[in-house]
Amino acid sequence: MDGVKFYSHRNPLVKLCDHLKEVSDRVLNDYKIQKNEIKLPIDEKFLRDVSISHDFGKYTTFFQKYIVNGKKDRDNRHYHGFISALFGAWLSEDRDYLPLIAYFVIKHHHGDLKNFEDDLDDSKNYDNLLIVKEQIENISQNREKISSEYGFSINGFLEEYKGVYEKLNRLKFELLELEEKEKRVEVYFSILYTYSLLIDSDKKSASKTDNIERKTIPKDLVENYRKFKGWINSSEDINKLRNELYQEVKNKVINLKKIPNISTITAPTGLGKTFINLEVALQFKHKLKNRPRIIYSLPFTSIIDQTYKIFDEILFVSLQKEYIKNKNAYLLKHHHLSNTHYTYENEEKPLQESLLLIESWNSEIIVTTFVQFLNSVIAFKNSFIKKFHNIVGSIIVLDEIQSINVELWKAIEFVLKKFTEIFNCKIILSTATKPLIFNEYEELVENSIKYFTSPTLRRTKIIPKIEAKKTIEDFFNYFIQAFDCNINSYLIVFNTIKTSILFFEKIRENFSGKYEICYLSTNIVPAQRKVRIREIKGKLNNGEKIIVISTQVIEAGVDLDFEKVIRDIGPVDSIIQVAGRCNRNNKNKVGHVEVHILCNEEIGKDYSKMIYGSTAVDISMKLLTESYMENEYKNLTDKYYKFIKENKSFAKSKAILEDIESLNFYSDRKCIAKDFTLIEEAAYYRDLFIEVNETAKRIYQAFKREVIEEKNIQKKTENYLRLKNSFRKYIISVPIELIKNAIDLDIFPRIPLENLGDFYDKNGCGFKRIRNNTLIF
Repeated sequence: MDGVKFYSHRNPLVKLCDHLKEVSDRVLNDYKIQKNEIKLPIDEKFLRDVSISHDFGKYTTFFQKYIVNGKKDRDNRHYHGFISALFGAWLSEDRDYLPLIAYFVIKHHHGDLKNFEDDLDDSKNYDNLLIVKEQIENISQNREKISSEYGFSINGFLEEYKGVYEKLNRLKFELLELEEKEKRVEVYFSILYTYSLLIDSDKKSASKTDNIERKTIPKDLVENYRKFKGWINSSEDINKLRNELYQEVKNKVINLKKIPNISTITAPTGLGKTFINLEVALQFKHKLKNRPRIIYSLPFTSIIDQTYKIFDEILFVSLQKEYIKNKNAYLLKHHHLSNTHYTYENEEKPLQESLLLIESWNSEIIVTTFVQFLNSVIAFKNSFIKKFHNIVGSIIVLDEIQSINVELWKAIEFVLKKFTEIFNCKIILSTATKPLIFNEYEELVENSIKYFTSPTLRRTKIIPKIEAKKTIEDFFNYFIQAFDCNINSYLIVFNTIKTSILFFEKIRENFSGKYEICYLSTNIVPAQRKVRIREIKGKLNNGEKIIVISTQVIEAGVDLDFEKVIRDIGPVDSIIQVAGRCNRNNKNKVGHVEVHILCNEEIGKDYSKMIYGSTAVDISMKLLTESYMENEYKNLTDKYYKFIKENKSFAKSKAILEDIESLNFYSDRKCIAKDFTLIEEAAYYRDLFIEVNETAKRIYQAFKREVIEEKNIQKKTENYLRLKNSFRKYIISVPIELIKNAIDLDIFPRIPLENLGDFYDKNGCGFKRIRNNTLIF
C-alpha cells in the first residue's frame, strides 16, 4: 500500500500531493495579500479546503492509469471533477453556502461556469452518480495512503458522500428560494473570486510558472514626461488650456482627504485626458496602502495600441533600463490581437507561461478593451475569469465610456458599484460626453464648464443638415455641389459598411488624382487597418489633400485631425466624438461637422436606426434643430443623456441582472452574460482569413500545418497560442452567403493570395461585397 504513488500531471510526472499543496500555497498567498480588501464570507480555511480537494478524484486508479498510459477509461471513471466537488463540499464549513460554492467552483475548474440551478439536477447528474459510486469503492482500497497524504482521515467522506449530494440539493433549493437577492449576489461574487484564484493557481502550478514580483511605480511618471516633452512652458493657447486642466485635476486629487469610489473626469476632446487619467490613477495608487493595479480600459483595439505606446514612452523616460529589463511587469497590453510575449528579468518567458501571465494580468498597468474587462466581471468563461482576482483592489479607468451600449448601463452600474463595495476598487470614468451611468460620483474637474466654454475651444461647430433625408445618390450629389477645394482634408463617417463602400466607390471614381481617397472600416483586415491609420495621420500632418471614408471605428480616441467632418446621423454622443477628429489641434478658425440623415429607399428605413435603434436617433433629431458650437456641446449631451435615461429600454441590463441574481452564469436566453459584447455581430456573419500579402500566406500555411494538421494535442495547443494573434490580424467577419461556393473552405475560410483581386480590394474598401451588381450588407 505504501508503494502506491499518485500523480496529478505527466510530462513530467508530478506527485498529486505536491500539486495540491502548491496550488493551496499559491491560492492562500494571493488571498493573504488581498483579504483586507474583500468583503465576502470566505476565509483562508475555506480556500485551503477548495484548493486541496480540487483534484481529489485523481486518487482513483482509473485516473492514474490515464495519467501514466494516456488512455481514457471507456466508462469515464477517470473523470475527477464531480467526485472532487463533492469532497470539497464535504470539507467546507457549513455556513454562508460555502459547501455549494466549493462544489460549483471545483466541478467546473477545467471548463466554463454553467447555470447554478442545473448543476445539482439529478437527471443531468445520473451518470456522474453512477461513476462516483465506483470511484468511491476504488479510492477506499487506498484510503489509508490517501489519508496519510492529506494529513486527515477521508473515511467520513467515503461513508457520507451520498448525504453530501443530498445536502447540497437542500442548500441549493434554500438559496434559490431566498427572498433576499443580496445573498445570491454575494454568492455570485464569491464563486467568481474563488474560481479565479483556483484556476489561475492550478494552471500556473501545472506549467511551473513562477510568480512575478510586484513592481513600484514612481508617482511622478507623467510629470517627468511632460517636462521631457517641453509641454509645461508651452506658449500655444491649446497647450496652455491643457496645462491648466492637468494642474487643476492634479491639485484636486492631491488635496482629497478620501479617495472616492467613483470619480469622473469630464473635459473636452483633445485636452490630454489620457495623461490626466494616468496621473490621477498614479496619485490614487500612491495614496492607497494595498498597492493597487491600474486597469486602463478602452473601447477599440486601435486606441489601445495608441494608448499603450504613450504609456510605454512615459515609463521609459522615468525608469530607463529597469523598465526594459522588466517591461511587462510594469505595463501590459491585452486584447485579442495583442502579442503573447511576456518579458521579465531581461528574458522572454516561454509561450505557455507568457500566456498565463498576460491573461491573468500580472502587471502594474494593464491596457485592455471594454470587452476583456467587462467579460471578466460579468463572466462565465474560464479564460476571462482567470484575471478576476487580480482586479481586486485595483484602480479601473474606463476611457471613452460613452461607447458602451446604453442598454448595458444599469448592469454595468450595478456590477462596478459592487466592485467598489466588495473588492475595494476605485473607478475613474473619463469622457467628453459623460453618460448618466452612475448617480453617485465625484467630478475631479470642478469647473468643467469653464473648459467646454473656453474661447480657445471654439474649434468645431455641429451643423445639422437633417431637413430632408437623403439616399446615397442624393448625398453624393450634395457632396459634389458643396465640395470646397480649399479644404485639404475631409472625413466622412457612415453608420454601415454598406453605405461606406457605396460612397467610397463613387468618390474614388470622381476624385481620383485630385485627392488621396482612403477607406477605413472593419471590412479591412486589422493588420492593414493599423497601417492605414498611420498613413492617414502622416498625410494629415504633411497637409496633403485627402478624403477619408470611414465608419464608427474612427470615432473614439484615434488621434487624427481633419479640416471638415461629415457624418450620417447617430446618437448625439457619437456625433460629438467624431467632432473630436475635426480641427483637433485648433489649426483652423472653426471646423464644420455636418450631420445628415441617410436612408435606404428600398426598405424605407434610416441606416442610423438599423444600427442604433429608433430611440437614440429620434432624440438626436429632436435636439439637432440648430447648430452648436463646441462650447455648447456639454449642454447638448446633458440634455441627450437625460432624454435617453427617460426613454431607452434597459432590457439587456435587466436580463444580465436577473441572471446574476439567479446564479445563471451561462444561459440560452439572448442578451445576457454569455453574449455580453459591446457590438453584437449578426449570426449570419462568419470569420474569413484573407491572404493580403506573402506574410499572411506564410501565417496561414503555418497555422494549417502546425495547428490544424498537428496530431499531438500538446504541440497543437502550443502552436495555436504562438500563432493565434498573428492569424487574427488577417481575419474579418463577412456575410456567410458571400463565402459559400466562392472561397477556399478546406481548413478555414480564406481568400488565397492568388485569388485576392477577385474578392478583396487591397488598396480600397477591402472585402468586395458586391455580387451580381448587388451589395450585400
